[in-house]
Amino acid sequence: MIYYKAMRYLLIILLIPILAIPGWTAKYAGEPFSLGVGGRPLAMGGAAIAGPFDASAVYWNPAGMNYLTGHNLLAMHAETFGSLLNHDFIAYVRNRRDTAEFIQAYGFYFYYLGGGGIKLTGWDPIRQRPYVVAEASHGDYLLAGAISGKIKDKIDVGVTAKIIYRDVGGAVDGWGLTADVGALYDIHPKVRLGLAVTDITSGYIRYTGGYSESILPTVRPSLLAHHVIDQFTVRLAMAGDIKFEGIRAAAQFWSGEVSLDTHFGAEVSYREKVFGRAGFDIGKFTAGVGMDIRRITLDLAYLHHSQLDETFRVSAGYRF
Repeated sequence: MIYYKAMRYLLIILLIPILAIPGWTAKYAGEPFSLGVGGRPLAMGGAAIAGPFDASAVYWNPAGMNYLTGHNLLAMHAETFGSLLNHDFIAYVRNRRDTAEFIQAYGFYFYYLGGGGIKLTGWDPIRQRPYVVAEASHGDYLLAGAISGKIKDKIDVGVTAKIIYRDVGGAVDGWGLTADVGALYDIHPKVRLGLAVTDITSGYIRYTGGYSESILPTVRPSLLAHHVIDQFTVRLAMAGDIKFEGIRAAAQFWSGEVSLDTHFGAEVSYREKVFGRAGFDIGKFTAGVGMDIRRITLDLAYLHHSQLDETFRVSAGYRF
């Protein structure tokens, strides 16, 4: 069928930049932006590429903005791993379903991850040892804009352009540009396939002093299934992060330069008003609850970590 051919061609287009990645590209440059956002998807283990969607879709998969209606706002705050890092996110998505144009939705988001505690040191020639001169903060900032549309009324597609500012602490900072793409296809009324490629352009960051590094792309396939039982809706989701950084033992599964991390999640809702969620984010247990009352959503997510303190993420949304 023409829809299957279109999806196959789209997958090839998305993967072409991955095959062309140079071997010298830096590792881990994009990790600060991979922690995920939104209490709902994070409680489901980060398995959010194929949905369910709220305004955080502009981060996870821009094609998911097609599944929203009207104006959507979302804000999140988290103190990651105890109070080690502050993690903040705010997004706006506008869906124009009444339009006949290709672009059906657009959105923006701001993402921040950072903290303090960087000790700047000098050298004491008398005592022959370093000493603390000052303490500096550090932070990663990202501002993004996205659009989404449909192909043949079957395949949802989206693209996100991102501007990065990185403050390493002291007198070192850097600026960068990158982009994400995504696609969604409903293979059945109850089953949806999703695919996102983050940093498909191999995002480039240039620092003061002339040093630069690139953010390698990540291919993220996903599946979402749902079933309605009386007044309850059950959703099951799974996703994977396929990377080409050669991180090996730092990933769940790897072979050569290719690695895979997994995400699994489940959600049970009562009348789409009260929600219970659980999942596994790269093998770590997640859970959370949520409510949707009069266009206002409140979501709480919990992430367990055996070596570091637990993380709680709280997000709130509003539709109008």
